[in-house]
Amino acid sequence: MDTTKLPQTVIAAHPSSSSRNGSKYCKNCYQQGHLLFECPTVECRYCHKIGHIVYNCPTRPPKPSHSRTLPRPDNPSVVAATTESFSAPSLSYVSLFSSVIPTTHAPLIQTANGSYISANHTGSVSTPTLSLFDTYLIPNLTLNLISVGQLCELGYDLWFGSSGCRVQDPRTNQVLGTGRRVGRMFELTSLHLPSTPTPPPSQVAHTASVFPLSLWHLRLGHVSVQKLRSLVSSGFLGQVKHDSVDCVSCQLAKQPALSFTNSDSSSHASFDLIHSDIWGPSPTATVGGSKYFVIFVDDFSRYTWIYLMHNRSELAQIYRTFAQMISTQFSKTIKIFRTDNAMEYRDSQFLDFIHTQGTIIQRSCAGTSQQNGRAERKHRHILDSVRAFLISASCPERFWGEAALTAVYTINRLPSSALQNVTPFECLYGTPASYSSLRVFGCACFVLLQPHEHSKLEPRSRLCCFLGYGIEHKGYRCWDPISQRLRISRHVVFWEHTMFNSLSKFTTCSTPSFFTNPSLPLFPISPADSPASPLAPPLAVDPVLDQTPDLPLADPPADSPASPQQLAPPVDPVTDQTPLLPLRRSDRVRAPPAHLRDYSCFSAVLSLHEPHTYREACTNPLWQQAMTEELQALEKTHTWDLVDLPPGKSAIGCKWVYKIKTKSDGSIERYKARLVAKGYAQEYGIDYEETFAPVARITSVRSLLAIAAVHQWPLFQMDVKNAFLNGDLTEEVYMQAPPGYSDCPDKVCLLRRALYGLKQAPRAWFAKFSSIVHQFGFSSSSHDTALFIRRSDKGMILLLLYVDDMIITGDDHSGISDFKLFLHQQFEMKDLGHLSYFLGLEVSSDSTGYYLSQAKYASDLLSRAGLTNTKVVSTPLEMNARLTPLDGTPLRDATLYRQLVGSLVYLTVTRPDIAHAVHLVSQFLSAPHSTHYAAVLHILRYIKGTMFHGLHFSAHSTLDLCAYSDADWAGDPTDRRSTTGFCFFLGDSLISWRSKKQHIVSRSSTEAEYRALADTTSELLALRWLLEDMGVTHSSPTVIHCDNRSAIQIAHNDVFHERTKHIEIDCHLVRHHLSAGILHLLPVSSSDQTAEHLYEDFSSWSFS
Repeated sequence: MDTTKLPQTVIAAHPSSSSRNGSKYCKNCYQQGHLLFECPTVECRYCHKIGHIVYNCPTRPPKPSHSRTLPRPDNPSVVAATTESFSAPSLSYVSLFSSVIPTTHAPLIQTANGSYISANHTGSVSTPTLSLFDTYLIPNLTLNLISVGQLCELGYDLWFGSSGCRVQDPRTNQVLGTGRRVGRMFELTSLHLPSTPTPPPSQVAHTASVFPLSLWHLRLGHVSVQKLRSLVSSGFLGQVKHDSVDCVSCQLAKQPALSFTNSDSSSHASFDLIHSDIWGPSPTATVGGSKYFVIFVDDFSRYTWIYLMHNRSELAQIYRTFAQMISTQFSKTIKIFRTDNAMEYRDSQFLDFIHTQGTIIQRSCAGTSQQNGRAERKHRHILDSVRAFLISASCPERFWGEAALTAVYTINRLPSSALQNVTPFECLYGTPASYSSLRVFGCACFVLLQPHEHSKLEPRSRLCCFLGYGIEHKGYRCWDPISQRLRISRHVVFWEHTMFNSLSKFTTCSTPSFFTNPSLPLFPISPADSPASPLAPPLAVDPVLDQTPDLPLADPPADSPASPQQLAPPVDPVTDQTPLLPLRRSDRVRAPPAHLRDYSCFSAVLSLHEPHTYREACTNPLWQQAMTEELQALEKTHTWDLVDLPPGKSAIGCKWVYKIKTKSDGSIERYKARLVAKGYAQEYGIDYEETFAPVARITSVRSLLAIAAVHQWPLFQMDVKNAFLNGDLTEEVYMQAPPGYSDCPDKVCLLRRALYGLKQAPRAWFAKFSSIVHQFGFSSSSHDTALFIRRSDKGMILLLLYVDDMIITGDDHSGISDFKLFLHQQFEMKDLGHLSYFLGLEVSSDSTGYYLSQAKYASDLLSRAGLTNTKVVSTPLEMNARLTPLDGTPLRDATLYRQLVGSLVYLTVTRPDIAHAVHLVSQFLSAPHSTHYAAVLHILRYIKGTMFHGLHFSAHSTLDLCAYSDADWAGDPTDRRSTTGFCFFLGDSLISWRSKKQHIVSRSSTEAEYRALADTTSELLALRWLLEDMGVTHSSPTVIHCDNRSAIQIAHNDVFHERTKHIEIDCHLVRHHLSAGILHLLPVSSSDQTAEHLYEDFSSWSFS
């Protein structure tokens, strides 16, 4: 037909076909000259035969439809272009018209042969499948024609695709008509237009939201423009404002490389072929402590499942869970499982499970990752999206796990070119995916708080960062910067045009916690979140060091937290009528001391919430996962048998204990849930007998580090998972079923293994471990039972065990490797690599030796005491401090005092400079007073200024043992008893010390010094024997330095004296070992007496 002469003539519409430069182009074989449905090699997706597409498949049953084809004698209604109205072919259609009137001003219509026809009637058509108005009735017209141009002028949207067309109202998103493609024409199956035409979109206010294309790009996880336009053309996203999609994050995150050729093989049904691969380790752990993830990709539907992992050994359990899910949800079994050649996929237990399922495993050849290209390409797709998420949201790297979960969620809902632009979700589940719940990753959102989380005057919601979609809940996953945890809620309001990280100023004035401490970071601080990170731009996490927050009102900070005892009542503002001059605030910018810069990174870390009850923990998926892992471990080790409770027997209870394991830098390592028995209900002689189990002495740990530093031995650390469950239980103990355990609720657990909480559990575990390591040639030290030694021709291996944590070192490197493999075969082990964090002790190394400190422990202690912003002092105690039981006023509640003193005692493991001060304040635990509490706060202020102090074990030192002994005669003003102080050095390394009050009053300073020599000699003998077990022998006497010559003379001369006759016989062991050549006493001046600092009230000695 000629479209140039009469622009408003009805013409037949040409279908939208794929073409290049005006010629036909096939998207199946990529050849020119024909279209896809004409291609002789095209495969039908329904019958899988060659030569036709699914829409022309003769074996495909017709789809049920709510509408019928328009009634017609021979010809269908065809969508046409550029006419003013609609046309029917002949008077045989008069019965379809609800009203017909003659017309004389209808346009002339030129047909393809050049002749003209005209309409002589107009009217309205109304049938069950057709509702039209202003329709022309044209005699002798061979086709029913509907004007595309007229529909567009009326404000309707028309969508044409390879399968058919759609007419949609953009104001209501309602589909008004549908059609199918027949050859090169489009046949309408139904169309219902309102009787009163609506004005075009430019003349009405839109009732439906119109979102720009760039916003959908962000919502759909930085999807490619090609897939985005495919969704738009399909009408799933409604009306879209077509703006520019220039995404800098995509450009930075998705730089492509050359692609490989596609595989010719394909599956014919879901789960016929599953591709899998493991990614990791990540340089930064997730919030939950994961460093790996594994994916499973269905070859037929391209649907992807992702699981985060702490280590690669979790693959076998994850695959069992995945296979069980496939069997339960889809009633199918995986036929072929294709992976790379990684060791985890070749594990014997993993392969046994695969074979029992009847699954064939296919592994790629070594160095040929292209054979597992489906999974490798999916890794790239996921990581591209992760980088784009983190960059656009300015999130720290530790949120990559949440970004990966969100990426897979959106990828499964994106059209796939391999599926002819059908989404994997629709291909797997048979229904289109919904996009109404999608939101922009990293945007600001407000989560409604629970009623118990706020008072009546506090905010009802909390500003959070959107990080993804609920896995087991119908809600959104949002990061709460106040509680430093993920919140899962459906009551969320989103600000999708505002990223959460850009709202730091808002949070400082709108949430109570930030208002009181505006230096708190929006995201948790991790050393991996460095400014130079390629995944995340620098975050302003420490504004305290750079600027002072601008607050309109600020009270001067107090130097100390409020004492448990209120020392002074508040001033009554009514009675105080003295006028006060306004205070002038200095304009000078104040900065904290330089020595506190390293401390600031610890003060910004928020305390993490650990649930106390099962009801509280079961609402959090992280704790749910932790409890599931614990129950799986209990079932794996056959911890109990479910039985009926015998008559006359009682079952003890059990409970869940939750703990967030952190690393030395304060970052989360993992969420740990442990099921413990209520052992306090056990009865001696019935449920248990012996309970003692040895652990490594801390002196042994320091000695081991000193020896390893001198010999330059590497230090390795390993951990036994669920160690107590390996212990064999010989007693008959019954326990109630744990909370959340639904199997056989009427039965009880007959314990077979030593569950945590049982009184005999530690002893059973140590006995089991000792018997196992003895099989490898180890023997226990007689001076520290938790020290195991193995000597061979290749060298020595030393092992220190503290419950389930162990340190391994020695010069037999091959033996250490074999021993690690041996332990993996006997227990479920976790190899932590080189020693870095052990029992709260931070271990670092360099060319000069090993360094031992407790910086994180000290930081947590200061946070608990509320002294993160207090001033520092230079000594542990005030000068000439003398504490007595009656000083000050009694504390109403001594709980905090006892907690702080107990924590300080453990801090002395690496801090001998506070040993005497802690020794003093620990004497008043039963009835502490306000002066004692002030002394504790003074110690904590000293610790704040010396937080990174610790012990250095030199690599350039000798292994000669020497000691210093001293005493403070009658130093206690209350009972006049003396205090013993001694310390031992192995070369230049301090390995042992003590500050202890003597049990009796000494009559002279000589007697006090002599008693101190006796205590020092006892420790000397124990250390010599311990070092000998570690391979360090001392043939010459050990020197003990003493600054009291009279005490030395008493030790040398066995003379009965009036002033020494009352001294206990045990103190005279000094004389015995002195004569035996074990020790040698040397006088030293008081200025060179190192042990003096273990009872003095100041700290002026060199300590770093």
